[in-house]
Amino acid sequence: MSDIANVDKKTYDYLMEEPPERWARSCSPRRRYDMLTTNIVESMNSVLLEVRELPILRMMDLIQVKLQHWFYERRKKAEGTFYDVSCWVEEELKKRIDLAFTLNVFPVDSWCSRVEEEGITFLVDLNKRTCDCFKFQLDELPCIHAIAAIEKRNIKKSDFCSHWYLKESWLKTYERQIHPVGHTDSWIVPESVKSQIVKPPDFKVPPGRRQKKRHIPATEPSKITFKCGRCRRIGHNRTTCIYSPALHPFSRKHREE
Repeated sequence: MSDIANVDKKTYDYLMEEPPERWARSCSPRRRYDMLTTNIVESMNSVLLEVRELPILRMMDLIQVKLQHWFYERRKKAEGTFYDVSCWVEEELKKRIDLAFTLNVFPVDSWCSRVEEEGITFLVDLNKRTCDCFKFQLDELPCIHAIAAIEKRNIKKSDFCSHWYLKESWLKTYERQIHPVGHTDSWIVPESVKSQIVKPPDFKVPPGRRQKKRHIPATEPSKITFKCGRCRRIGHNRTTCIYSPALHPFSRKHREE
């Protein structure tokens, strides 16, 4: 923040109008803007991009089949794992273990340890699940410093992971079954529902072709790469090209040179 203030004081004042707890993840008292709060609607829109073109009943049938397959496969995968945590967490912990072996650990008491990494000292408290690097608190997974302290005491790493990462939570997420609705003759519809008259929504279709892809915000990096037709460089086009055009090896100008 001091660097921002040195560059532009107005930007610093604008940011400090609100407390850092509202816009800085490291200062937030609870989890924000991470994998546990990812909007699943974006993923479902991508999966159902072609299904949305079908009639409403056929679309609902395909959504039911897709969810039924997902719940069964992921419940089966969770039941077949031998770890105390999910497969993703186990792989993350394995990556951090390789880095933790290079650190120096100096136990302070039965819970606290002093961990040194490239001359920098970090204090790890396994009882409070905190580390001076703050990754332990933000991810609720043991950071490399915490893993080094855990390995020093030869205890289970899964005991220091959030309960959301445990196998029990994984199984509980997909414990329900998605059953097919069956034929319409087998439906039991209450009279209160049969008596209702459902009218189409009061919506006017705008002119032009309907948009199928979402709008990409300006803050999101574009995956499209532009290649100039003159200099063959990436990042601009012929209109904004500032380089001399590439000569064809058999062109007249090239032969004269």
